Amino acid sequence: MKRIQILKAGLKLFVTQGLHSVTIAQIAAEAKVGIGTVYRYFNSKEDIVQQIWVQQKSEESSYVFQDYAPLGTIREQFDFLWERVIRYFLEHPLEYQFSYQFAASPILTKEIHELAMKDFLQFDELYEKGLKKNLFKPLTARRLRLFTFSTINGWILWALDEKMVLDDTTITMFLQMSWDSISVA
Repeated sequence: MKRIQILKAGLKLFVTQGLHSVTIAQIAAEAKVGIGTVYRYFNSKEDIVQQIWVQQKSEESSYVFQDYAPLGTIREQFDFLWERVIRYFLEHPLEYQFSYQFAASPILTKEIHELAMKDFLQFDELYEKGLKKNLFKPLTARRLRLFTFSTINGWILWALDEKMVLDDTTITMFLQMSWDSISVA
């Protein structure tokens, strides 16, 4: 329970104030625990960031892959999964901002990324199937996933900054644009 309180406090503070301006004392105060309690669970701010990443990606994965079955066309699977990613980020704005801010951070080691992102390799499997059917531009499955993810991340940030209405029609249009950008047809 206290570990989760600390992670939630860190998430809020890192997103709103930035990594370098947040102290362990601030995290402890926000979590309503003592500084010693923070150090009982975590070695450093960087450790907290890494564990927030793992926790957040686990929650995101549960949301994205809930009710997912790799059935139907590649396009139907693509739309299902990426729509779930978009909706997760829209429903979880702090987690979205954290993901956007820290995805390329050197604090997140290769090992942390592999642990946190293992469930998302299902996207690569989808892209591999599409590549075998010559549906996508000739990139690796990983690069197709990263391109699509970067495009979606950037689009959400832009749409939020522009106060754009993110309704079903807009999401459908964006999924079409994402598909068009990587497909060969």
